[in-house]
Amino acid sequence: MNSMFQALRLPCSVILIAGASALAASSLPIVEREPRAEELVAYPVDGTAAGVNPPGFCWTPHDRAASYRLEVAGASDPSRSVISAAGLTSTVYPPDRVLAPGAYVWRVVYRNADGADYGASKLRRFRLPAGLPELPMPDVKKLRDQLAGVRPRLFLNGDRLEQIRAAVKRGDVEQWDFFISAADAALQEGPYPEPAGYPNAEFNVEEWRRIYRPGKVGSAHLARTALAYKVTGDRKYLEGARRWLMNLMSWDPTGIISHDVPQVDGSEGNDEASMPLLERVAFAWDWIGHELTPAERARVLAVMPERGNQVLRLLKKQDFLSHPFENHEGRVLAFLGNAGLSFLGDLPEAEEWLDYVLRCYLTSFPGWGGDEGGWAQGIGYWSAYVSWLSSFAEALRAATDVDILRRPFYRHNGYFPIYFHPPYAPMGAFGDGGDSKPSLHEKLLIDYFAEVFHDPILKAHAVSIKPSRPKVTDAGEQRQWNEWFIEDVVSVWRAGAARVTPRGHQGERVSRHFADIGWTAMHTALGDPQNDVWAMFKSSRFGSFSHSHADQNTFQLHAWGEALAIDSGYYPSYGSPHHVLWTRQTRAHNGILVDGRGQPPFNWEAAGRIERFDDRGLVTIVRGQAAQAYNVAPDAGIVEMWRKHLTEPLPPMEPKVDSFNRTLVFIASRERPILFVHDYLKTAAPATSDWLLHSLNRMEVDAASASATVSAGKARMAVKLLATVPLEFSQFGGFPVKPEERAAGSPDQWHLSARGTGQTDEVKFLAALVPYREGERPPAIETIGGKRGVGFKIGNTEIAAYWGLLETGEIQAGDLQGPGRLIVRVVDDGQPRTIVSQ
Repeated sequence: MNSMFQALRLPCSVILIAGASALAASSLPIVEREPRAEELVAYPVDGTAAGVNPPGFCWTPHDRAASYRLEVAGASDPSRSVISAAGLTSTVYPPDRVLAPGAYVWRVVYRNADGADYGASKLRRFRLPAGLPELPMPDVKKLRDQLAGVRPRLFLNGDRLEQIRAAVKRGDVEQWDFFISAADAALQEGPYPEPAGYPNAEFNVEEWRRIYRPGKVGSAHLARTALAYKVTGDRKYLEGARRWLMNLMSWDPTGIISHDVPQVDGSEGNDEASMPLLERVAFAWDWIGHELTPAERARVLAVMPERGNQVLRLLKKQDFLSHPFENHEGRVLAFLGNAGLSFLGDLPEAEEWLDYVLRCYLTSFPGWGGDEGGWAQGIGYWSAYVSWLSSFAEALRAATDVDILRRPFYRHNGYFPIYFHPPYAPMGAFGDGGDSKPSLHEKLLIDYFAEVFHDPILKAHAVSIKPSRPKVTDAGEQRQWNEWFIEDVVSVWRAGAARVTPRGHQGERVSRHFADIGWTAMHTALGDPQNDVWAMFKSSRFGSFSHSHADQNTFQLHAWGEALAIDSGYYPSYGSPHHVLWTRQTRAHNGILVDGRGQPPFNWEAAGRIERFDDRGLVTIVRGQAAQAYNVAPDAGIVEMWRKHLTEPLPPMEPKVDSFNRTLVFIASRERPILFVHDYLKTAAPATSDWLLHSLNRMEVDAASASATVSAGKARMAVKLLATVPLEFSQFGGFPVKPEERAAGSPDQWHLSARGTGQTDEVKFLAALVPYREGERPPAIETIGGKRGVGFKIGNTEIAAYWGLLETGEIQAGDLQGPGRLIVRVVDDGQPRTIVSQ
């Protein structure tokens, strides 16, 4: 191996070579294909600047490849490699050393089972500016040696305990009262018996929750009492922590409380219980392991290798490095990292755990967003999963000089909720769990990022979140012990570290497009709850996979803290009839149906894409294409559930949708905010179409004027709709399948459909949605028209849409004229402006 390379802990088949390269002149054909479901896209992106040095390389697999060779060379001399890594079986590679600043080219060579090169990827370029944060793959053996004898090494390093105690003494630990009262209550709890498995080995949600709850709660007791001991020094908490640790160590690590381990009855271990055990035993080992008796230590060291190894085995079986999209494995990855860090030097297996986790974090994980910092699963799962996954990064950066948070994703991720879930948001954005206001763990996460990145805007956002405070005696959805997120424990270990003064957005007119996930948010007065009106739009390459919904080319609109145009439905549990047949369906969203057909849920291929984002201050235009999503059939399980629970027939898969372009025009005026929605739908044969709108309350509908009024709290919204076909309006409240389980009894919501009365293979819609305040005169929405266009005039704002055959053409409506799709005229700072959208 060339001496310029440091040793990497890689499989022996991986060979690193520096020197001559085939990059400059190669006879290998370029056979790279487009990424498919659950596959990585190439990174670094061609023509971009990397955010860390070195970047973690990712690429799309090739069908015939048995292994890969990554080649990287200087752009000025592609004939000489700076990296040539062969024998790679996963589609990622984290270089172990920093590269010189400059321009580089890279590609991947595909190798068959005989080890012969048969093709290559495209040649891509990237830049490494001077002064980038450094993030090479570390040598885990060196980390082990560095941490030998260092305790505590998770969150309580250095003088952190003194800082926490001082904060407690000052009364500056916001959740201290809950924390210490919960720790005291845990001392009074008797040991939890190992749960029995599923009756008749059949999974159901209630039994699943029965099984996981003792593991979640018991491990929360363990973490809480162990930390209480470290902070207070009171040995009653040490004895409590020892008791809870031994209680959990008495459970069979391969039994029902395991990470998906097959059971003799045909069921699988319940990973919702095994995951927190892995995480919180790691905390306790670091904090109180030295206080255990030899027999207690031996028991922990006998049990934990299996708990860690079963996770690693599953990650390798899935090739999680190449396909980082299994939800629970994405969560437990962080827990395995903390276990690797905690047990490093005590268990030989910990080195392999930590090495694998680091390779994921430095390359492909998280896979739900890119450098822009988005999270495709939605706000609900963003706040949960980034809270968990960042805990490992937090521990690692405090214990070593390896700072995963240097990656661009983390630097930008705190701004994802700023745009899509401001503190005054009445509900979340898209995806499962999107019906919730900002949560306590969301507040803690953003506050942590604010401190790490010295960001006063993030700090102001976190300070402004006012979630309800937990109490030990609280009932309801099994949260009385805070066993899911142990927010109180997190707040204690972070206490006394605040350094950033909040300084947030002061009502700015802001739009933001997260290209990594296909989401856009547009605000009139971000940060000002009394004046902010905001629209959100989604058309995502991730489709309806995982916790995303079948909602490509759909929108939401909130005003002054009230939800006006909503994603409807609830989240009783993943895969429940209400969840599958309503919440995740296109018909639950502000979208379009074709002959009653929407997009299939749970399908990566049911994707969309944003083709244009144009922020011009007062006016933002965003356009998405979602035809592909309508041409993917639902899987057999969805069809079976539909037929079991619904009387209405399953919509046909024909005709094919050739194009569904939706354009949003957002007028970010404080005085008269407006959202225009323009749709162009083209099908392979004549079909009917439904234009959908959902609200929390019954809408007032005037079918004769094709208008409606939406009410929510002190906000109102006037809606006016035009179409190239006659329309029939209908509205209903409730749901075809009622919410079950934890969502049972939730309030009804209301659903409006404007259906074209005749079948046609091409239809256009143009809608105006105008929020106004309770007590204000409803805004006048004037319809304008001409030979080749229609539109609206609302105060000083006018819009005209091409209304002839095909998608675009010469527009003439009122005195608006020109070629394109839409023409918008506004008055901005007293001056008229005209914008043409092609």
